[in-house]
Amino acid sequence: MDNINQLRLEEYNSLSEKYRQLEEIVVKLLGDGLKNGGIRTLQIEHRIKGAESAIGKLSRKPDKYHNLHDLNDMLGIRIICYFTDQVDQSAALIEEILDVDTALSSDKRELMDPTTFGYLSLHYICSLPKNGTYPEELTDLKFEIQIRTILQHTWAEIEHDLGYKTEFSIPRNVRREFSRVAGLLEIADESFLRIRNSIHQYETEVREKIAVDQADDMPLDLVSLKAYLELSQSMNRLLADIAAINNSKIIESDPESYLQDLAFFNIHTLGELRTFVRENRDDALYFAKQALTGIALDELSSIVGLYYICRAKLVRGDYNLRQLIVFFMLGDSTPKRAEQHANHILRLREKEQA
Repeated sequence: MDNINQLRLEEYNSLSEKYRQLEEIVVKLLGDGLKNGGIRTLQIEHRIKGAESAIGKLSRKPDKYHNLHDLNDMLGIRIICYFTDQVDQSAALIEEILDVDTALSSDKRELMDPTTFGYLSLHYICSLPKNGTYPEELTDLKFEIQIRTILQHTWAEIEHDLGYKTEFSIPRNVRREFSRVAGLLEIADESFLRIRNSIHQYETEVREKIAVDQADDMPLDLVSLKAYLELSQSMNRLLADIAAINNSKIIESDPESYLQDLAFFNIHTLGELRTFVRENRDDALYFAKQALTGIALDELSSIVGLYYICRAKLVRGDYNLRQLIVFFMLGDSTPKRAEQHANHILRLREKEQA
């Protein structure tokens, strides 16, 4: 190793601890900020450039970089978002909590020629704010933050693995295929955003209709079922009554598995569900008391009301053994376990009818 690179290695070793401190601070800042801002991300990747890579960059571009302080990407952070609008939301957050060097930053989404291929990513060169909160030796260090969607990240990783960086480096016979795939990923990003926005709009519509008692004709799906369980006074009273049996705390659970159970009872709309709950509510509470009284339970699932509504219907109905087995097979039960559950229901029915 020559004297220059030896000096650079010594500089790297002296700086690396500062960058590790910086990395810890910035990653926590971003993680807390994104969480508090309600911005869901897939992950925050981060790395400190290795000694060989950093020294090599200085050697390749001596006119541009004179020492390691000139490298803006010694610390690199990548925020991977689910949707395209979260890229801008994350960028706005970064501008609030960090100092952004706008002269050195670049929005690849704007810079890329529309006829070329590649990934569209937002690159910020940042530093910690010089507000007295952080040591000056850390606020003088710059670092890079890239923000991209999952699909943009997928493109970049595959492109990197294939080894093609620019349009000019790729063989002409596969250039068109590259462009087609890039276009498909961009269309997919836009489509996922529209799908998410449509779901949010549908959620709002369902909740508004439930609030004014005009939701009976709405189809029963995960969105409408969740909204019903949250907003239905009847279901919430039942849940409170069941929790009061042993002073249990209610914890939130996903009711998706009950969609197939309710379909077994031919419940396909919110109106049918409301009638189903009304007709079986008292029996559901009765069977809950039979099962839970005297049992020490600190927590109960928020779908326990649905569980006992369905249990009440099975016991009070005229379902035979085969039909009951079919019902219990809708879950994760094995045939043997489903038959055991079915026979238990039949025994409860006989006991109630005696």
